[in-house]
Amino acid sequence: MEMTAIGIIATICFACALIQSLRAGKILALSDYYKTTRPSWSRFLHFAGEPEIVFGIWAAIFLFALMVMDGFSAGLHWMDELNFSEVAFVFVIMILASSKPVTDFAEMIISGISRALPLPAGMRIFATILFIGPLLGSLITEPAAMTIAALLLKRSVFKPLSGRITGRLFYSTLAVLFVNISIGGTLTHFAAPPVLMVARVWNWDTPYMFMNFGWKAVVAAAINTAIVTMMNKEILTSIKKVSGVAHAPAKRAPAWMMIVHLVFITLCVMSVHHPAFVLGLFIFFLGFYGITKEEQSEVRIEESMLVGFFLGGLVILTAKQGWWLKPILSSIENLQLFLGTMALAPVTDNAAITSLASQVANLSDSSKYLVVAAAVAGGGMTIIANAPNPAGFALLRAYCPGKSFKPLGLFKAALIPTFVAGLVFYLL
Repeated sequence: MEMTAIGIIATICFACALIQSLRAGKILALSDYYKTTRPSWSRFLHFAGEPEIVFGIWAAIFLFALMVMDGFSAGLHWMDELNFSEVAFVFVIMILASSKPVTDFAEMIISGISRALPLPAGMRIFATILFIGPLLGSLITEPAAMTIAALLLKRSVFKPLSGRITGRLFYSTLAVLFVNISIGGTLTHFAAPPVLMVARVWNWDTPYMFMNFGWKAVVAAAINTAIVTMMNKEILTSIKKVSGVAHAPAKRAPAWMMIVHLVFITLCVMSVHHPAFVLGLFIFFLGFYGITKEEQSEVRIEESMLVGFFLGGLVILTAKQGWWLKPILSSIENLQLFLGTMALAPVTDNAAITSLASQVANLSDSSKYLVVAAAVAGGGMTIIANAPNPAGFALLRAYCPGKSFKPLGLFKAALIPTFVAGLVFYLL
């Protein structure tokens, strides 16, 4: 792929999106600063500081430049050639998976497994949430699994320990949650955003994912969970009564409704590459929701739209990056490629990394594996490293010691689980 003017513009827009996403925290802090003195500035900065919005904004800027240079019709034709089926799928599946019947079903599974473990109450619910919760992400998607796991940690661990939460407990828990969520979605081909960006292009299906990634993710998640549980054994055993799953909503969704929602999810997964069917199924689901809304929770459309907007921006911005990426990926392989990709993970979303890799033609099978393995292994080192991370952090940030989050604290705590995941994916 040759270097062109529009390719350079696309790369500049992509770089600007990365820089803006890295500075999102500072932008949001400025938004709070101007909240009373300049409300309009505050709202604009808050909008510009949302990580999910950033890539969509710069994708729109790139499209404007493309249409100015090549014409409006040519720009639309180029857009038609892109594939947004994964974007439509993620938007719909997140709404389906975050519905009350599905989350109730996931909580029932975690609760049942937890009671079977021969450990003190605090340790067993802690370990079950951090291990089973992320693995459920391969069925109900990573964003939904992150929401469920973070809510259960909040109810079961952090709330009972309120006032006694140490920095080691908070940051080590957050780090293992993020890393396990990132790798836990690799048992299937439709649940993890970094996998979704390449599954269709590289013809990776669920059997391929499980045989090459899934079982290794289970091993790494188990090791990480065991380490963090033993690290915090003393404080976890002080929890005399678990209030988490037992404190779940008193009225669960009826069993028949759980089955119907699981059928919706199954049909959505089976038609992942057929956006017309997926969107039609979603409209049908909304009708079912309206009929049964007394038994439902509020439909979480806003969060799903933001994630879909983010992924759509990635599809647009990464479509013209092959001119510089192909020479780099073609010139390095094996350990250098693996370590280089993992080094990028903390400073950019891992779906962006794999989306870029999908644009490179004739990439070897081993290089494809190493890029995805490193991207998911490094998805827990920062808030922006994996798309579901901000959702989990938002639910747990109130329990941060000192009420002041330290990014370096998360980075240090994530070194061990990231090393474990990377070692398992590279050696096994």
